[in-house]
This record gives sequence, C-alpha cells and structure tokens, in this order.
Amino acid sequence: MRLLLRGVALAAAMLTGPAFGMGQGLKVCLESGPPPLSSEAHEGIDLAATRLVADWLGRPLEIVWYRVEDDADASPAAQVNGLLSAGVCQLAGGFPLVSDALRAPSEVPWPVELPDGERRFVKLGTLMHATPYRSVDYRLILGKSAGKPAVANLDEVKGWRLLAEQNSLADNLLLAHGGGALRADVIHVPMAQAGVLAALARGDGDAALVEGPQFDAWRAAHPDSALRDSGYRHALRVNVGFVALDVQRGMVELFDEAIADLLESRDLEAAFAKQGYALQKPVEPVVLPPLTQRLLGQSQ
Repeated sequence: MRLLLRGVALAAAMLTGPAFGMGQGLKVCLESGPPPLSSEAHEGIDLAATRLVADWLGRPLEIVWYRVEDDADASPAAQVNGLLSAGVCQLAGGFPLVSDALRAPSEVPWPVELPDGERRFVKLGTLMHATPYRSVDYRLILGKSAGKPAVANLDEVKGWRLLAEQNSLADNLLLAHGGGALRADVIHVPMAQAGVLAALARGDGDAALVEGPQFDAWRAAHPDSALRDSGYRHALRVNVGFVALDVQRGMVELFDEAIADLLESRDLEAAFAKQGYALQKPVEPVVLPPLTQRLLGQSQ
C-alpha cells in the first residue's frame, strides 16, 4: 500500500505542471525558535516532519527560516501568508489550524519582512491546509511557590500568579476562563523574553499555562528543575500542519497522501521519539471554529 501511494504521488507530480516537476526542490518556511520549535541550531519536531514528507515525496528540501515579529500589531498568520504570497516558500509548517488564522485575507497589502531583511507590502492570498500531522495540548505547570501538588480545574488556582506568553492562545484561555474570573491573576510574559517557563523557574509566578511540547522540552533541558506538571489539561487542543496558498492545491494534496501514510506507518511517531517527544496525533475538529469567548472558556 505504501509503494502504491508513493506511485500515485509521483504520477501526480508528473501531471501537475512545472511547479511540481520531477526532481525540483521543495521550499518550506519554518519558524525558528527554542525547543520544541525547529531551528538551524537543533532539529525540532516541525523540521523532522518536513524532512519526512520531503523524503516520502522524493524531493530535495530547502528550509527558509523566519522569526515571528514581536510587536503589538504583529499577526503570525498574516506573516506566514505574506511569505507564501511573496513567493519566499511554497508551504509553511508548524501552522496552528484555527479558522481565525485561515480566514480570507484583507484586501490591504500587508508589510512583510523577507528573510534577507527587506520589508515589502504584499497582497495576501487565500490559505489552505494539508492534513495535520500533530496536535498541541495546554498544561498547567507549577512553580516552587504553588500551594498544592496537583490541580484538577482552573477554578482551584484563583488568586495565584498565573503566567502565560503575551497574546498567545494559552494567555487567552486563562483570560476567558469562567467569564474572566482569572483575569486579575494573569501575568503576560512578552515573547521577546527568555520564556514563560524560565520566568516561572525564577519565581515570577506560581503557575504557567503552556503548550505540552514546550514543557517536555524544558524538562529535557533542565532535568533538575523544580517545575512540575500539575496534571491539568485544558479541553481545547489545536492541530498543527502545513499551509499553502490555494493555487498550490496539487502540492497540498500530495502532502495529504504523505502525512496520512507517515502517521499510519508510525514513522512520524518514531521521528518525534528520537528527539524525546511523544507525538500527539491530530484530533477532531481538524480546524478549530472561530475562537469565541465561549469556546476559549471551556475547560475540563
């Protein structure tokens, strides 16, 4: 079956025009960041997934690294769209599949910083996504000053100093909980700083809501750290995948074939395990609906 799928993919590559010509390289944009994000300094889970797909398709791979712009008006989704619309890359990996991020773009050209440092105004295209290859959970991590060893519900931490990366989904989940019951307790950590878990380890807060893989990476890098998992998991989980402009539909369909096979064969799971991460498989819904206060406020 795997050989059949590869044969279908190769046949499709021959029929979809010059953009998919045999032997042509595959250019993918990835955000550069600390573990578990990918970077030139270390492997990272999204780079591992990208390499597996490129190998499956038999295409040479070129990674274009970018950093999320850190200012009040920044929009990571528009930044990725701008890189794709400017022709910097064909696809982008590590993209959260949330309908807000995939919605139709504004007609107003968006300022994009290109990898060479040039800033250009780019008319954004329409994004489409491939089959997701992983999902992300949100965990409450306890610092040394936490008043209990385990937490079953966010209602239990009212009055604590709660850390979250500024403007992140984790930040918004805390702010929306209980109709804003924790709003006065949330401390927003700027993205440009060393990180939420580093701040928690310094004693800047009592607990932090972070992405699960983020804590796995921290624990691997700091085995003697006093930070501990509270056991709490928010009900909301987000799928992560590749996105491209809708004019690249043929390539996205090839990625769908590759990812489905890599998940079924557990090759993706093995690649993650080599880096010390447990693959969290995609969940339903594939794309989260609009992030309303009701959706953000749901919890276990």
